[in-house]
Amino acid sequence: MALLVVLVIVFVVLSVPSYVIGQRRGVEEAWVAFIPFVGPTIVLLWAIDRSGWLCLLGLIPLVNLVFSIWLFFSIPAHHGRTLWWGAAFFVPLVGMYSYAFTLPQRSPTGGVLADV
Repeated sequence: MALLVVLVIVFVVLSVPSYVIGQRRGVEEAWVAFIPFVGPTIVLLWAIDRSGWLCLLGLIPLVNLVFSIWLFFSIPAHHGRTLWWGAAFFVPLVGMYSYAFTLPQRSPTGGVLADV
């Protein structure tokens, strides 16, 4: 039972950055980030205006590595940030959390809300 609780906590901790990115980019169903295994990837793909079905590439050996690298560098490029953020994603937890919580909120008209 304790192992199950630990696994749930770990999964939620890993899903929060994807949820925050989805919220800040205006993804309507950002709660999908909490679906096990594929949810965070689907929300990240939606945040860069790609189909969630692309997450199926993660099931193909070796293609999943190329897909992950492409996704890590496509996210900051699509959000108008430097590609150095893509390298930050390779640092477990720290990179995703720092990216998610420093990403500006998108306004309903598609622009970025200024910090006031």
